[in-house]
Amino acid sequence: MSMLNHLSAFADRAIRAAVPAQARYAVSLIDRRTGKPHMISGIPLVLMTCEPITAAQDLMRNRDPRLWNTFIERTDAKGASQ
Repeated sequence: MSMLNHLSAFADRAIRAAVPAQARYAVSLIDRRTGKPHMISGIPLVLMTCEPITAAQDLMRNRDPRLWNTFIERTDAKGASQ
């Protein structure tokens, strides 16, 4: 194998080391009547994003704000809540 085979992996690691990681957020849609997250087939709807305000606006599009709310939570690099 030549060095060219490993060049893309090296470049990816170099970029990750040089550029600080953006903060990530978990955005959930909450039913105000029950206080529980919106579920699809028994799985809570959670969007992982670097732009939480945009994701929250997308989730609330065409929804009644009296019935729905969003919850934004910052996560660490592994996706765990902080």
